[in-house]
Amino acid sequence: MPSLALLRSAPFRRAIGVAAIFVGAMLTLFGFIYWQTALFETARIDALITRQAAVIAAAPTEQVLWIVRNRIAGDVHRVSFAALFDRADALVAGNLERPPPGLADYGKPHRVVASRRDEPGSGQEKVVAVARRLPDGRLLVIARNIDELSNLREVVGRALALGLIPAVLLALGVGAALSHQTNRRLRALQTVLDAVRAGRLDSRLPEPDSDHDFDQLARGVNHMLGELERVVTEIQNVGNNIAHDLRTPLSRVRTQLERARRIATTQEQLREAMDRAIIGLDQAFGVITSLLRIAEIEGVRRRASFGPVDLAELLTEAAELYDPMAEARRIALRLDLAPARPVDGDRDLLFEAVANLLDNAIKFTQEGGAVRLGLADGPDGPVLSVADTGPGIPPDQRQEVFHRFHRSDKSRSVPGNGLGRALVAAIARLHGFGVAIEDAAPGCRFVLRCGNDHPAPSPLAAGEAGSGLTPGAA
Repeated sequence: MPSLALLRSAPFRRAIGVAAIFVGAMLTLFGFIYWQTALFETARIDALITRQAAVIAAAPTEQVLWIVRNRIAGDVHRVSFAALFDRADALVAGNLERPPPGLADYGKPHRVVASRRDEPGSGQEKVVAVARRLPDGRLLVIARNIDELSNLREVVGRALALGLIPAVLLALGVGAALSHQTNRRLRALQTVLDAVRAGRLDSRLPEPDSDHDFDQLARGVNHMLGELERVVTEIQNVGNNIAHDLRTPLSRVRTQLERARRIATTQEQLREAMDRAIIGLDQAFGVITSLLRIAEIEGVRRRASFGPVDLAELLTEAAELYDPMAEARRIALRLDLAPARPVDGDRDLLFEAVANLLDNAIKFTQEGGAVRLGLADGPDGPVLSVADTGPGIPPDQRQEVFHRFHRSDKSRSVPGNGLGRALVAAIARLHGFGVAIEDAAPGCRFVLRCGNDHPAPSPLAAGEAGSGLTPGAA
């Protein structure tokens, strides 16, 4: 069954096709070699006979007869012909009974048949012959048997045919080996995909350390599976997180309304109870709005509005917006801006990310502290930072900073829903920016590396690098 599966597989059929092309190319090459070999040998014999006839014809008259007789006597292999005929084409000397029919006497080679005089009954032989009329009227004929040329062609043809067989077998063997290897990698991929379809999202393909196409594909598939596992895990947890974060404000609203119904006796008491209920509902709506905002950003629809963004101008506007809030808490808001190149992005989204970070930094910085908004031009692009003098983030909690609804114990008493940094992560991921947490000693520094060639950070990866400010929710 595995053999039949191999024969039916697309890689094997492609290998057979490649082998057929290879065999066709080999046949073409062998045919060219055969043709060139026969052509070369034929031209060599033609030139040899023509040159010999010209040399003999140029000899003195009294030597021609001696040369013809001596040529015949020295023909050990019985492949040469030489004859001298008088003006009436009667034989004077040589081993030809008569001039071959159809042979012209102007010194050019011709393929004719001839009978050997010194071997009666041997029949006619195929020869290459040259005839030249001498000045005294006699006819000189020089010829050579071309059976050896036919034999050479047969030998070359047989050698090429025998060489074609192992070439075909080699092509088929290599094709089968390559298709088997391809099928093995494809079966491994299919096994992983079947496991993922069955719900085992932690399944991964092996990733050998090479630049083979399948290894690059494996790395791409594993990256995709990692993102899929992350997204599915978040989807599985988001319902519980939403229920957990909405239960408190909704329960508070319900309690307040029930209490107002029981004990409220005046319109003012009812209005006060309704105001508190509205605040609780606004808090619940804030959670839903933040989740919808993150979902909108994580969809790539906002990339259509990308364009050049001047980060120095953007940070200045954000500082002006939050300066009253910082003054109210007696927090020094400082700007440290260096010239930096523009970045390609959505200005509104980047402003929203900076606003979340500033709001978070001011919220968790004690009175009399400081928040610094910085911009520098790094080797890969602008580097934006928001530093505070708050309590900071312990290193063991930085991996979860960008998780939705993440609230540390220190931030439970601070208003928020734990979605602000998830919103920042989504904006960074959309733009392909890098994020990191650094110690500000005291406090934390959120660093956003705005080079567009950074890999898009996932919440988990971003958490490993760091979030940027104090624990809590924006």
